[in-house]
Amino acid sequence: MARLPDFRLETYFSRWEFTARHHLTASDVRTMTLGELLSPADDKARVAFENQPIGYTETFGDPALREVIAQRHENAGADDVICFAGAEEAFYLAMNVLPDAGDHAAVVTPSHQAVETVAFAHGMRTRR
Repeated sequence: MARLPDFRLETYFSRWEFTARHHLTASDVRTMTLGELLSPADDKARVAFENQPIGYTETFGDPALREVIAQRHENAGADDVICFAGAEEAFYLAMNVLPDAGDHAAVVTPSHQAVETVAFAHGMRTRR
């Protein structure tokens, strides 16, 4: 497997993300507490959340979540759905199974550096 170059954005964040006075590039909900997140939930949803185990799930994602996602699509079943813990895993999988070496990837930037880096490492031509 090809060695990937450092992800410049991640290297930058590892130095500054938790030490900068103002963080204007967050893509997470760090500014929200769990209480605020759950405030619109009804009692049933709150109890379900409070009793949700924290740990690994099945390889392709929680079966109940995959079923709910599949129900939103006409021609998909739960077996057609894969859930990821974050975008990086999905980018990596997509760039490993969809294209062939020499294919062309149109990459919108700015984005996650992995989209372009993994495609390039697998022999794809990229254009920003």
